[in-house]
Amino acid sequence: MSQLPPDISIRFQDRPGYLHCLVTGPRDSREISIAYWTEIAREGERRKARKLLVVEKLGEFEGERNISGTLDAIFALGLDKLQVAFVPGRVELMGYVEHGEILARERGATGGRVFSSEAMAERWLKHGGD
Repeated sequence: MSQLPPDISIRFQDRPGYLHCLVTGPRDSREISIAYWTEIAREGERRKARKLLVVEKLGEFEGERNISGTLDAIFALGLDKLQVAFVPGRVELMGYVEHGEILARERGATGGRVFSSEAMAERWLKHGGD
């Protein structure tokens, strides 16, 4: 059963070599982030995806950010074992999510990267490299 609020949606699309996940809604919060990552982990497991491209197009963040706690939840879901390209829909979030990428790497995850565009993320998923 989904923990996503009714105003938040995820659209999944199988693409050659990866699962594309588009998260949309008018707001964001730590709870919403954990809920959508949980849904993505379930769907990825169901489809046996090893690579994910996650595009987040959410509105303003409500509440306090806790990147460390959010990473704990993402690691508990096993997403640190997959190749995950993340594209925030709002450019002002890049510094925050890049900080999350650094923390994840420090914790041993090597398959996650943050990108400013879907094209760059897709190229990395298909061809690797930095």
